[in-house]
Amino acid sequence: MLEKNKKNDFSGVFIVILSSIFFAMVPSSAKIALDNGVSLLVLLFSRCLIGLILLTPLVFFKKQKVFYSSNIFFKLIFISLVSVSLIAVTYHAIEFLDIALVLMILYLFPLGIALITYLTKEEFFQPIQWFCILFIIFGIGLIIIDGSFEGNIYGFFISILGLLLMIIFIYFSGKLANLTGSAIMNFHINLWSSLLLGFLIFSTDIIFKLPENPKGWLAIFSNGFFYVLSYFLFYEGSKRIGITRTSVLATMEPIFAAIFALILLKQFLNLTETFGFIIIILSIFLFERFRINVKTSNIKI
Repeated sequence: MLEKNKKNDFSGVFIVILSSIFFAMVPSSAKIALDNGVSLLVLLFSRCLIGLILLTPLVFFKKQKVFYSSNIFFKLIFISLVSVSLIAVTYHAIEFLDIALVLMILYLFPLGIALITYLTKEEFFQPIQWFCILFIIFGIGLIIIDGSFEGNIYGFFISILGLLLMIIFIYFSGKLANLTGSAIMNFHINLWSSLLLGFLIFSTDIIFKLPENPKGWLAIFSNGFFYVLSYFLFYEGSKRIGITRTSVLATMEPIFAAIFALILLKQFLNLTETFGFIIIILSIFLFERFRINVKTSNIKI
């Protein structure tokens, strides 16, 4: 039994790390698609449509409940709008800033979630977590002082908007997934997002641009495929090692994303940016780690 648990533990960690690697490929593939003539709207529509195509057989094969009460239905519509807005803002931000910097801002979302739960008295902070927040501010300060956002203030504010949307999405989707299940929730997100984006494409004069070459087409399909694959691996891993450990391991995603941006897009971080980036990621990791310890220590058996 112990041997079996060890195998599940190892395979779970491996699957979650693999999920982080695939998810880290999503921003680079999006940037490549945009650089090869794809309009933002087409990129968004293709990602949601690919997700819908891949999820539909799974949902109906498992005979999962698709229709819900009007209350849950409107919540699914709301979270779909937040999701597609988040993707749009993220993809727009990487047109102005390096991928590593955009994801560094987006991955401040655990602080936002923690602050909400702290203010609503769902959680409390340990002293070390307050020190983590100070180090995160210090890391961001280093990057700002270095001039990384100079000339790209618009990209910086777009990334901040993405962070706010990320906090809203994570907070409310977590509660909604408990009611519908994660697969059904993601199915509805892709369904309603595809319908909305399809309507905008075919009924308005919004710029519609397809890829200019095979590289752009490959980037479009890779973007949708990697997203769905990372999603499945994330939840498969969480079943084996628990959602709390999975969330901590997921903090590696910006690191992998920075590596892929370096290899595929030649986006380099200078020494100060790298130092600030490492401080922020390690601080978020420790913040989440101690947050989990607090939550588990409060569980009564």
